[in-house]
Amino acid sequence: VLTENPSEFDPRKYLTPAMAAMRKLCKERFEQFGTAGNAQKIKPLPVAEMAKRYKSGSLDPKFG
Repeated sequence: VLTENPSEFDPRKYLTPAMAAMRKLCKERFEQFGTAGNAQKIKPLPVAEMAKRYKSGSLDPKFG
């Protein structure tokens, strides 16, 4: 978009193709990994609860 019309310097416009490509990629991956349609199972947590989990280390990456 930016190369087609350099005077159009609006990030919302020149990033639109990239955002559309990412939406498509995410949708494909959700479907491939069998996670599509499960958003209702995710329960939001208050920030204070997330802070406790980070502090306790329960959200630390686990390897091996």
